[in-house]
Amino acid sequence: MKTLFFVLLAFHSFLSFSQNLPEFQAKNVAGKVVSRDSILSQNKITVINFWATWCSPCKLEMREINKLSSQLDFKDIQFISVSIDEAKDIEAAKTYFKTSKYPWKLYLDTNKELLNKVLAVTENTSTAIPISIVIDKNGQIVGYHTGFDVDTYRTELLHDIDLIKNK
Repeated sequence: MKTLFFVLLAFHSFLSFSQNLPEFQAKNVAGKVVSRDSILSQNKITVINFWATWCSPCKLEMREINKLSSQLDFKDIQFISVSIDEAKDIEAAKTYFKTSKYPWKLYLDTNKELLNKVLAVTENTSTAIPISIVIDKNGQIVGYHTGFDVDTYRTELLHDIDLIKNK
């Protein structure tokens, strides 16, 4: 029972928000500062996952995203990763991402500006990662997930995506 409680607490499933993803700036892997609007693709649902090189569950989540990104159910979904590693660890983050051959884009949030804005909008008090947010085609946050459970991750993302598609 205690384990179930912690699993439910660690992996918070669907929340419904009426908040847009706030304006922000982040760096791409080339070091160029980019804005929210240049990152979010118009007419695509976006899943942003926050991770760090020291976070083992984050790496497991990214491997699962890699599997999902090639599945038919996720073909029109834009996946994005945002490293919250400190500036001194950014090269390690870039190397890990590149050697893992992830096909989606990586952005860097060393000052945690984007992460903190997402936490404020979602009224989340936990900074535990990994965190995945699902954003609809209009930039609204419709799903927020903390932690990673391989058995429920796909189902919960599909739930959020179905809610968007059935609006």
